[in-house]
Amino acid sequence: MRETNRKDRFKAYDILYVEDTREISEEVAFFLEPRVKKLYTAYDGEEGVASFEQHRPDIIITDIQMPKMNGIKMIEAIRLIDPEVPIIITTAFNETDYLLQAVNLGVDGYLMKPLSFKELMNRLEKIVEPLELRRELIEKNRELEDINANLDQIVQEKTKKLEYFYNHDPLTGLSNFVKLGEEIKTGSYKHLILLDISNFSTINKQYGKEFANLVLNAAAIGLTRHTVDLIRLFKTESDRFVILMKEENIKEVELFCQQVVSFFDTQPIEVEEVEIYINFTMSIARIDGDAYPMVNAEYALDIGKELGSRYYYLYNDSADSVKKAKDAIKWLNITKSMIQNDQIEPYFQAIVDASTGEVVKYEALARGLYKGEVLSPYFFIGSAERLGLIGAITRMIVKKSFDFFEGTGHSFSINITQRDLLDDYLIPFLEQKLEAHAITPAQVTFEILENVTIGEHHTLVLKQLKALKAIGFKIAIDDFGVESSNFSRLLEIDFDYIKLDGLFIRQLDKNEKDRVIVSAIVSLARSLGIQTIAEFVENETLFEIIKGCGVDMAQGYHLGKPLSRSETVLQIKKEQA
Repeated sequence: MRETNRKDRFKAYDILYVEDTREISEEVAFFLEPRVKKLYTAYDGEEGVASFEQHRPDIIITDIQMPKMNGIKMIEAIRLIDPEVPIIITTAFNETDYLLQAVNLGVDGYLMKPLSFKELMNRLEKIVEPLELRRELIEKNRELEDINANLDQIVQEKTKKLEYFYNHDPLTGLSNFVKLGEEIKTGSYKHLILLDISNFSTINKQYGKEFANLVLNAAAIGLTRHTVDLIRLFKTESDRFVILMKEENIKEVELFCQQVVSFFDTQPIEVEEVEIYINFTMSIARIDGDAYPMVNAEYALDIGKELGSRYYYLYNDSADSVKKAKDAIKWLNITKSMIQNDQIEPYFQAIVDASTGEVVKYEALARGLYKGEVLSPYFFIGSAERLGLIGAITRMIVKKSFDFFEGTGHSFSINITQRDLLDDYLIPFLEQKLEAHAITPAQVTFEILENVTIGEHHTLVLKQLKALKAIGFKIAIDDFGVESSNFSRLLEIDFDYIKLDGLFIRQLDKNEKDRVIVSAIVSLARSLGIQTIAEFVENETLFEIIKGCGVDMAQGYHLGKPLSRSETVLQIKKEQA
């Protein structure tokens, strides 16, 4: 096969990307467009079919759940047009029925959301290799048409060789993911074992890729020693292997896993005169007719990794760990739905002047509206981060808060994340909103968690914060005191407010040390020209204590709970009366 520079190897291929969430679509398009010949995008299954008929791309990447026509129906329609085009499905959910349907339709792989561009490129590598082989096969067949019929044998040998590479891993010679799917569909096997080499990335970094490839090959040889007629070994992506077993008795399957562990514990592999002991994390999933076992094996492998190397974990649909994983998938689904349907709303909580008790500003707090319930961000913020949609929530809260406070003169604060500060959208987006609304930058405070200002992205975060300050926005550091608090950092960033974490406020009436800490923070902040805000002020006693400590402002249920937009309107009218 021709060797091609990885950076340029996709330049010969057109790709169709179908994704209904525009934020994800735009992010992936930004990554793929410079790397491929032509990228076509569609936002639902109907658009995907139409685009395929018009452009006939070489590869399709598609989501499953989409409006108008879902990914499965779209794949069925495209398979009627072209049964061979490679298709990758992407999903954030454990949609086993859909995945099984997709396997039956001959998809060439799946990727779990949020998409890792590294995994996407690896998957495209696997797809492009057989495409290049197919193109080479076509080219060779065309050349051979002009050759004497006596050369038929050469053609057959070339075809056989290309077919071999299409179904086998080029490094180890083992059957690959394509062959794995075919074998699962035969129904001959009862259990699937997924094996992941522990700490393989360390080997790769310490010794280099060529050495790591030799380790993979040696691992394959070691695993092959354990294969018999009822066992089939496959090499899938990266440092993973899959074993299919016809054995029905789970005790025998577990015994086999123990034998593999024992073998590699006692038998080092020798690579370039270096002896290395390797071990695996393994998971076991039963193969039956109503689920795709690779998905269940992935769940079990994640749990197995928490146990550590040299362990195996049996997928159990009723296990607490699996239930938690599936519950996380449920919230991914709900979060995506709320974002798509614009069901993230700001609730506004009053911040009052500690000395007068008057409302001086409001904090916009994200709430989800789902099936008549108001959901705390606890349930959906983490899922939004996994989906790569945290910026979408920030944009919703900014837009709706600017709409609400336009022309009122009221000050308000909005929480932003490290992801918002690292992405390029924030400053242009805010400038656009300022131009479109009767809002001055001085009315708006952006709250960030203290840990955002430390870590590997420290320089870029500081640059963005200073850009916000230059526009005229105010900056507050939230939950101050729970991380590596550093007043020198306050000087570097020029914060306007410190919000004292509830950890110190809740026990002020009982803990003298907390009162000393709060007083010290207030004193030093005041000397730096920084105002302080106490959070979680839940009763009159705490309110009086924080006033005694010199805190400038207070926030908490004693002073006002978070209110919807309509409730906030009534509250403002009441205050003005």
